Amino acid sequence: MVSVTRKSGDRTSAGRRGRMFGSVALIGLLLPVAALAQTASTPDALTLPAIDVNAKPVNDANPATAVGSKLPLAPREVPQTVTSVTRQRIEEQKLLTLEDALRQTPGVTVEPIDGNRLNFYARGFEITNLQYDGVPTTLDDRIFVPPDLAMFERVEVLKGPAGLLNGMGGPGGAVNIVRKTPKKTLEGYGELSAGSWANYRGEGDVTGPLNESGSLRGRFVGAYQDRNGFQDWTTQERAMGYGSLAADLTPDTTLTAGAWYQRMSYKGAWNLPGAVSTVNGKTQLSLLNLPRSTSLGEEWNRDVFTTKGGFGDLQHRFGGSGWSMTLAAHHIDNQMDRVMAYAYSPVTPGVNRTTLYAQKVRYDQQQTGVDLSATGPFALFGQTHEAAVGANYERTVFRARSANPSTTWSATQNIFAPVSTAAEPAWANWQRDATTSTDSWGGYGVLRFRLAEPLRLIVGGRVNWWDTRVDTDIPVGTAQTSASITGKVTPYAGLVYDVNSVYALYASVSQVFEPQSYVDASGKILQPLKGRQYEAGVKADLFGGALHATASLFHIVEENRPQSDPRYPNQSIYLASGKAQSRGLELDVSGTVLPGLDLFAGYTFTRAKALDSSANAASAFTAIAPTHQAKLWASYRLPETIDDRLSVGAGVNAQTAMYNEFPTLGGARLTQGGYATLDARVAYDLTPKVTAAVNVKNLFDKVYYQRVGTPQSGNIYGDPRSVMLTLRAKL
Repeated sequence: MVSVTRKSGDRTSAGRRGRMFGSVALIGLLLPVAALAQTASTPDALTLPAIDVNAKPVNDANPATAVGSKLPLAPREVPQTVTSVTRQRIEEQKLLTLEDALRQTPGVTVEPIDGNRLNFYARGFEITNLQYDGVPTTLDDRIFVPPDLAMFERVEVLKGPAGLLNGMGGPGGAVNIVRKTPKKTLEGYGELSAGSWANYRGEGDVTGPLNESGSLRGRFVGAYQDRNGFQDWTTQERAMGYGSLAADLTPDTTLTAGAWYQRMSYKGAWNLPGAVSTVNGKTQLSLLNLPRSTSLGEEWNRDVFTTKGGFGDLQHRFGGSGWSMTLAAHHIDNQMDRVMAYAYSPVTPGVNRTTLYAQKVRYDQQQTGVDLSATGPFALFGQTHEAAVGANYERTVFRARSANPSTTWSATQNIFAPVSTAAEPAWANWQRDATTSTDSWGGYGVLRFRLAEPLRLIVGGRVNWWDTRVDTDIPVGTAQTSASITGKVTPYAGLVYDVNSVYALYASVSQVFEPQSYVDASGKILQPLKGRQYEAGVKADLFGGALHATASLFHIVEENRPQSDPRYPNQSIYLASGKAQSRGLELDVSGTVLPGLDLFAGYTFTRAKALDSSANAASAFTAIAPTHQAKLWASYRLPETIDDRLSVGAGVNAQTAMYNEFPTLGGARLTQGGYATLDARVAYDLTPKVTAAVNVKNLFDKVYYQRVGTPQSGNIYGDPRSVMLTLRAKL
């Protein structure tokens, strides 16, 4: 149950069922701790095998993952769908940012907001849970720019609710990005790249011991990229630096700390309007058929994004008990400065012009996260089981400021021959200044029981607390709102049945919730969005574990979606009455098929729809959840060919149509039909440590819109064909 507290002091007490689930969660938290204490105090206690939270991967393509549970499990042991984009794929496919990695993840849809910011979706719902090495943060699309992958080892994606660690967020899933760590051996590489649209990039990584024993070690990663875009007068400059140190304070205690900095500056226009016409009294909408190089905007458009972050991780292993405890923390500062003028009106027949909208924006965000967890085995009823317990805290402060031109400013452009002629206006003082402070904290526990030799039961839960406050300065005064949630429990349960050494059957049910900011007619904030997922499937480790395959069915229901209150048609008053459903099928294969042949492939069928009758929800998913989606990448090192130095790769991303429907325009649609793009790679080892590679994206230069927005704005072309040559040298 949920207790929502408002400023006036009104309170809805938590119900009996919430207290019962809270008691169960508390027992789950205490049970493994008690078992550990009993083990430590009993001379004849069983010595259990150690479980290393940095467990060695099952294989390079399918590493062990702790995303969603803190327990380091092989993919077949997780009763949900998990996909890893490994360092091998990052390098082979030239995946430079988190955006690139998620575009190659089966079942994930990437929706650009503009030239820099993005939304990520899975199974029809937005992914808002982001983790750095398992420590939760909030993915806020207003300011989030995908980080450069040079500093990360891999990307892990959990499909469906991930409420065990985060507690709050949508049912789309969670993304965990795993940082590169210092090593005890000297390793490193440097690479230079050059490609289409004057795209130049340099990247380097070096790690190794800083003393003779290797008890102190370090790592530094740097990357710089300067490129033009495929649109006219569009440029982007990106710089990133990352450093970390690791010290073995004792044989069982390791401290790791580091910091990173990323700056990205962007100049350009990123979106196009749609076209509106009337045929036989009905509104018709269409996407514009313009050269992809078209830029509708002014050449003084500019964005500057900066990210500064620091982290620390203290891990202690309790001797031979197999238990370890980790205290992890991070702090991240994000900032965005934007000056923009972009297309913001539909094009009508015979006019062929669009009006530009100008605004100045500054966003500042500070995120602090702390996570304390313990993992390890315990003995019960003659069996060995595993547990993870912990608590975490997250604080986010977000400040948004915006200003309009100080005097009347207007500009239009011909869509077929746009010319940047309007000067940048003088800007008024900040006309709206809003600061949102949000604190969330909770405790979690997960137990992995060995019920019988082939059957594993995973149960867990989290108790959540959440508090937010919004202070808004506007020309007529200051407005303040606040809300809190107390003792919300999100349970989780899953079963894994090992049919044999190859196949495993699994099923799971998971919940998640997400606080809202909408209010009802009485001024109360709506109850949180609630989501529940049922998933079942089969997993297989083929060819001795070299190839992992998953086939899964899922069913997601989300409730309390905000709907406009029909009693107040012209006011921002809502009812928590909306309901949506997503169901479908996922197939995923990753690993080594034959010696030298690696395959990563996935297919997703999604049927998502709103279950309420409100018109504004009728097509909530059609632009973000294509019915059919397939992604494939295969790489092959040719045996006995030029001394095994030549390797090739190819991949395809394909999906069916997506559209946006507009009930206020009589159900008219903006539609992008189904399409497929093909990528390819050829690499040659000049020496055992030097490799030259050529990557081609969108090989056949398919023309398509990667985002379908509105008739006014937000329609974005996909990238044309591009080529990049890379020279890479290893230490």
